[in-house]
Amino acid sequence: MRTALLQTALFTLLSTCGLAQGLAGAKNLDNALLVNAGYGVFSSAGDLGERFGSGFAIDGGLAYLPRNSSWQFGVRAVYGFGNEVKEDVLVDLRTRDGFIIGNQRAPADVQLRHRQLFLGPSLGYTFRIGSNQRSGINLRTSVGYFANWIKFQEDPVQAVEPLLDEYRGGYDRLTAGPAWYQFIGYQTLAENRRINFYLGGDFTVASTTHQRLYDIPTGTPPSDGRRLDITFGARIGLIVPLYFGEGREIFY
Repeated sequence: MRTALLQTALFTLLSTCGLAQGLAGAKNLDNALLVNAGYGVFSSAGDLGERFGSGFAIDGGLAYLPRNSSWQFGVRAVYGFGNEVKEDVLVDLRTRDGFIIGNQRAPADVQLRHRQLFLGPSLGYTFRIGSNQRSGINLRTSVGYFANWIKFQEDPVQAVEPLLDEYRGGYDRLTAGPAWYQFIGYQTLAENRRINFYLGGDFTVASTTHQRLYDIPTGTPPSDGRRLDITFGARIGLIVPLYFGEGREIFY
């Protein structure tokens, strides 16, 4: 009884002085739910590269880590946006001087933008570097859904009748289909739970088809052939780990 009281008193004293790490410390090996959000850049390749250029992307996800494990299971989403659209789907609406006339009989400011989305379940594993089991080379793979389309940034003052909601789908060239997403980089979940981040590169390979029944610029149904849409990216993000469990080990 006396020994136990002395051990407890010693641990309390060391904790107060900030010296108890060797005896007891917050661990990062409990069950955890990871909430992450990141930002990065991407470039387009394959058939996607013929339609769009580079841009920026935000990503986010949720992942579950079992206790004392380097595996993680979750869902992931990546939303990309850019300004480089290589196909002018509004060419037939332009005057000889290149203007699009709005409903106020004046040139309307309509800009073409690129949008894309990946969504799917994710499986990841961290290959440890150093003593921290949950810091090292992180691989994440996912099979999900990829879509890309042209977004119209319209004039804030006047409307362009051919681009009203009921007609816009005939111009946006929406394509979508199954895709494979892969991330390779570095991830750390600090043992003191304070510094948690990831950085690295990723790529997406998608087999897509046109989703619209009619393409107004060409005046025909879109091709029913499959497209190979590819993106390459680099990103950095923060992780908020929500641990549940004791989280401490005491050694005497």
